Amino acid sequence: MNPPMHTRVRDLFVDAGLTAGFLTQLLVWNDTGKLTDKFIVFRPNGGSAVRNDLGSEYYVMVDVIGAKGGNGAVDVAVQSIIDTVQQNPMPNDCIGHIENVGGIPAPVLTAEGRLVYRLLFACLYGE
Repeated sequence: MNPPMHTRVRDLFVDAGLTAGFLTQLLVWNDTGKLTDKFIVFRPNGGSAVRNDLGSEYYVMVDVIGAKGGNGAVDVAVQSIIDTVQQNPMPNDCIGHIENVGGIPAPVLTAEGRLVYRLLFACLYGE
């Protein structure tokens, strides 16, 4: 059995060096309480019907959460993620085709003052 798509996307981003300096997490954000920590959280976010022998689209939500006062660094990280996905839409057989959906949304602030971007990716995969 293949790992879930959000785990595959995490592995892709880690291998590409896109998570350097960030703590990676799956499914939910668990804050460490240290305002200097940065996080990237990978979670499933729906998709099309999953059927045998047909390609399916898997949506993966990627939350990029900056350190307090680190708005510039998180902005650069988000742009690097988008650029890498645009330049490598078919990165490997485990992902299939990946693309950003909806561009880069307006960031939001946490109560602590962390900047958060919520990026959505669609992966078209079938065996």
